[in-house]
Amino acid sequence: MNVLKIILLVGLFSITNSIKAQKINPIDTLNCPISQNDLLLSGKLFASAKPILLRVFNEEYEEYAVFQLGKRQSSIYLYFKIFTDNVCVKQNQPLELYFKNGDVYILKNTYKVNCDGTAVLELTRKDIKKLMTNSINTIKFYSLKKDYEFSPSEVDNQNIKFYLHCLKLYKIKKKK
Repeated sequence: MNVLKIILLVGLFSITNSIKAQKINPIDTLNCPISQNDLLLSGKLFASAKPILLRVFNEEYEEYAVFQLGKRQSSIYLYFKIFTDNVCVKQNQPLELYFKNGDVYILKNTYKVNCDGTAVLELTRKDIKKLMTNSINTIKFYSLKKDYEFSPSEVDNQNIKFYLHCLKLYKIKKKK
């Protein structure tokens, strides 16, 4: 009888270990392009996806902006920067997203007033859901002197959705 109990315990133990060994972190199977280093942002660790480069649509000469998603603690942020000198942005300045289905969605800049063309927007769950379920047709960004318009491609839209999905799953790694 004792031999039977020992065999049962060994069998149960090996089954539990094989189940634990099969647990895979979902982010590992996606091949997500998320990077995190030891740099701090306002004293906290952060991770970011690859930047998406956008060209200004309503200009004769070429101006560019970067659309980048990142994560700090458990919040996901949208970092938007225009690479033109002296682009002044007010706090709460809107970033308007026009979706292909006709919806207009407004995000407000939470970053302080600056003249380097930078806007930082903390995304809510509602914002993330909207971005993941719709494709952006046009992005309008308003500065104090000039308005900018961008038209993300279908690949850009796919990358935005993929990066959001990856960042939702990503856990910020503690500093060693």
